[in-house]
Amino acid sequence: MTAIAFFGATGGCANACLTYTLLNGYNARALVRTPSKLTTLLLSQPGITQEILSHQLEIIEGDATNVESITKTLITNSDPNSTPNGACTLVTSIISGIGGAPTMSFTKETECATIQMRMPALPHIELSNPHITEQTIRTLLAALARIASERFASFEAYREVAPRVTMISTTGNLPGNKDVPVLFRPMYSMLLPIPHADKLQMEKLLDKEVGLGHAGVLAAGVVVVRPSLLTGDHRVPACEGDEGGQGLGLEKVRVGTERDPAIGYTISRALVGEWIFEEIVKSGGGKWVGEKVTITS
Repeated sequence: MTAIAFFGATGGCANACLTYTLLNGYNARALVRTPSKLTTLLLSQPGITQEILSHQLEIIEGDATNVESITKTLITNSDPNSTPNGACTLVTSIISGIGGAPTMSFTKETECATIQMRMPALPHIELSNPHITEQTIRTLLAALARIASERFASFEAYREVAPRVTMISTTGNLPGNKDVPVLFRPMYSMLLPIPHADKLQMEKLLDKEVGLGHAGVLAAGVVVVRPSLLTGDHRVPACEGDEGGQGLGLEKVRVGTERDPAIGYTISRALVGEWIFEEIVKSGGGKWVGEKVTITS
C-alpha cells in the first residue's frame, strides 16, 4: 500500500494534515526527533486511537538534516541497505512543515566579525535554527539523488516512481509583501524577516532543482503552499458522522497563486492541514504542481 512521508509532523499544519491522512485510512511515515512528542500530539486529536497509530503510522526517529534519516523515511520496504541496487518502494508523496521554533527577540547580533555581542533592536522573531528549512531541502535533494543512483537500475526507473514534494512556506515572500494585506506589511517587514529568509531560500533551492528538468530528482513535481498568518494549534475540529473529519471548513478557504495571490489576514493551522490533505493527499495535487499556492480564510 502507498504511504505518505511527513517531515515536521509535530508542527501544527503538518500534524493536522497527518491526522486527516490517518483518519481517512492512509498509511504514513513520519520523521521526528522525539517520537513520544508526536504520539502525544496525535492522540490528542479527535478520532485518533492507538490502534490507528499502530496499524497506519511508522515513526522514524532521526533528523531532517541527516541524509540517512530522510532516506530511511522515504523507502518503505524494510532496510534500505539490505538489497543494494535491488527493489525499492518509495513513498508516493512528501509533505514537509519543517520550521524553527520561534521566539521574540529585542536584540540582534552585531555585524562586526571580531566582536560577538548583541545590540538592542526592534522587536522581531528569531528561530532556534534560522536555516532549518533550507538545510532540510538540501538534505532531501541529496537523499533523493542517492536513492536514484543507488537503489534503481536507471534514473528513468526512479523518475517513474519519484514522490511528489509539498512544502509549507509562507506569504510575504513576494516583493513588497504584495501577497499580504496592506495593514500587515509593516509587521511582516519588521517582525518576520528571519523566518521569511529561510523559507525564501528553500523556495529558491526547489526552483533551481525544478529548473533542471529531466535531470533533476523532483520528477513528480513540487507544490509550495504559502498560508497567510497562522493561528490556532494542531488540533483539528471534532466532527461526528463525517467520514475522516474532512470538509469542516474548506468553504472558508480562498486560494490563489503567485501570479494572482489570495490576500487575507489569517488562516488556522488545522485548516491548512485540511486543505493539504484534500488537495495533495486525497486528490494527488496534480493541479497545483509547479505553483506557489497562497491560501487564506
